[in-house]
Amino acid sequence: MMNKSTNMLFMFMLIVSVPVSISSNSWFIVWMGMEINMMAFMPLIVEQKNMMSKESALTYFMVQTIASMLMIMSLIMLMLNENNINLYQNNSGEMMLMSALMMKSGVSPFHFWMPKMMEGMSWNKCMILMTWQKITPLMMMSNIIKINYIIVTTTILSIMVGAIGGLNQTSLRKLMAYSSISNNGWMMSAMLMSEITWTLYFMMYAIMTIIMTKSMEIYKNYHMNQIPMMNESTTMKMFLLMNMLSISGLPPMMGFMPKWMVIQYNMTINEFMLLGTMVIMTLITVYYYLRIMFSVMMLMNTQTKWNYKNMNMKKNKTMMLNTLSIMGMLTITIIISLY
Repeated sequence: MMNKSTNMLFMFMLIVSVPVSISSNSWFIVWMGMEINMMAFMPLIVEQKNMMSKESALTYFMVQTIASMLMIMSLIMLMLNENNINLYQNNSGEMMLMSALMMKSGVSPFHFWMPKMMEGMSWNKCMILMTWQKITPLMMMSNIIKINYIIVTTTILSIMVGAIGGLNQTSLRKLMAYSSISNNGWMMSAMLMSEITWTLYFMMYAIMTIIMTKSMEIYKNYHMNQIPMMNESTTMKMFLLMNMLSISGLPPMMGFMPKWMVIQYNMTINEFMLLGTMVIMTLITVYYYLRIMFSVMMLMNTQTKWNYKNMNMKKNKTMMLNTLSIMGMLTITIIISLY
């Protein structure tokens, strides 16, 4: 097991690498920051007591290395053809660069590594993967994205895979992975609108993901059949499951706010076909979260009294986290109206 000083070093490298990449004006420095980020995250994934974590670390290494090679190759192509990186003159180099960034962030059709990898990690590592690790590739994508058939197809495909892929899952970590893939599609649609919109979307998505992963980590829930065992309070289960609905984008919770912005923009530019597909596919996401909610709320699991010793501490943590998600839309609406 890694000692605390090594862990702190890797966490420091992980935190520093993202600002280095997103503040750079050179694609080579961006690539270098991504490589430092990958090499810092890999040792953090590996846990001595979890054999699957080693497989996850190897999967992450393979995928990120292939994406990095593809990225360097695309940059060389752009440099050779234009003598400088002019992304609007060379479609093949541009699309290769876009594909590399999609692979790094887990956008469909380059999503296959993400659910399998998350299954082998702890909730805290899953949280880092779904939030912090996505900042650099998504930020780079927002700089070079422009509306065309490939981007629209990728957006729809991500939302479809996220919706349909989660239907047959019993693992909560895989469910969160498919939810993350679906949100990637929405974020790509928000990128076409403006940088502020997708940044707001990402911030709200990150808050909801942190709340969800921390809540699950507190109760040590990894599969659907473990949720009914949270029998200390029906209110707690209700709060946790309401947060699931917030992530899926059900109004009037915080998760609906960023989706609402994207819906309004697509209506403004008359992209009704894209919008219709996105909304219908997201309804499937709402359905499978509701399916969990109904079964869990109806099942009660008896426990002995000595299992309740940490009840108040867990209850307070979860209450505080989930209230933010449930009351988020109301709070944000009040803030916007004040300004």
